[in-house]
Amino acid sequence: MKRKRVYIFLSAFVIILVLYILNTLYSAGVFKTLKPHLEGTFKTIYTTMPGTEDMDVDYQKGLLFISSTDRWEQLKGNPVEGGIYLLQLDSGIVPRKLPTTYKGIFRPHGISFFSKGGGDYLFIVNHPSNEENNVELFQFKNDTLFHQKSFSDPSMCCPNDVVGIDTDKFYVTNDHGTKKGKMRIVEDYLRIPWSYLLYYDGAQFTKAYEGLTYGNGVNVSNDGSKLYVTHTTGRELLTFSRNKETGELKLLDKLNLESGLDNIHVDDEDHLWIASHPKMLKFIGHAKDSINKSPSQVFKLTPATGGANYTVEEIFLNEGEELSASSVAVPYKSDLFVGVVFDHKVLRATLKKKP
Repeated sequence: MKRKRVYIFLSAFVIILVLYILNTLYSAGVFKTLKPHLEGTFKTIYTTMPGTEDMDVDYQKGLLFISSTDRWEQLKGNPVEGGIYLLQLDSGIVPRKLPTTYKGIFRPHGISFFSKGGGDYLFIVNHPSNEENNVELFQFKNDTLFHQKSFSDPSMCCPNDVVGIDTDKFYVTNDHGTKKGKMRIVEDYLRIPWSYLLYYDGAQFTKAYEGLTYGNGVNVSNDGSKLYVTHTTGRELLTFSRNKETGELKLLDKLNLESGLDNIHVDDEDHLWIASHPKMLKFIGHAKDSINKSPSQVFKLTPATGGANYTVEEIFLNEGEELSASSVAVPYKSDLFVGVVFDHKVLRATLKKKP
């Protein structure tokens, strides 16, 4: 009888383990069939900047800000610095690296552009070292980034993306709930929802939302009444209503797009543009070696009037040959710009005109 119980227990354990592995592979996109396409035509690929992980745009002045850090070199243990590049969108000039007054080590990640009182500002997630993580505030003027302030807190263990609300208020995603080490590996592969969103209200950091699995992109609607968050392993876009006075959030909707969602861009008409990784295991392989390609994907979401529902369009899907590991997509006039996590590329495409 005892042997039979052991056999039943082991059989149940094996079945649960197999089902979990199959579910993990399904969530990672292993069984997904891709049909590459672009709702437009390729125009050019800029190749002068490594790891163009995030971008933001000044629609009024036609300026694209590009966050660049060589993550392949970082993974090899080489302490390289990155920078912010500027592309004048209505000219034929190639992107150029902006000078900055920042005095420390600069390795930018997520960025957020906004204007206030006639001034232009950038919030930038910065990783000076493996143990130090900051959000930096810069003012952009005279083609230079003037450093204003650094923000840090023990709760900001692993910041990924940031969205500025005011010069002293912002939200920032923590893509993990644990620091680097064995527990982070456990968190990743067991898909434990320990990641979270932080809000800095001008005085202190508080957890605005918990329970994310690799919290990644964050952005707000143009009127500031809604906030959007993606969690990559969770494959969802979360939509919140936002109290403009307190910054408090109320969850309205979770939308599963069945892909590893990355950064969110909100254009001047409140469409959401989300770059994504449809095959996460290929993304991991690409992170280890540039020879391995990782598919790229871009969604355009049009919000329903007054609600949290969306019309979803897949604008771009590529096997990774032209563009691997897309992380951000920004439209400007008739063009679309797509950045990547690791490679020295920014794709520029011309979108089809709608009838």
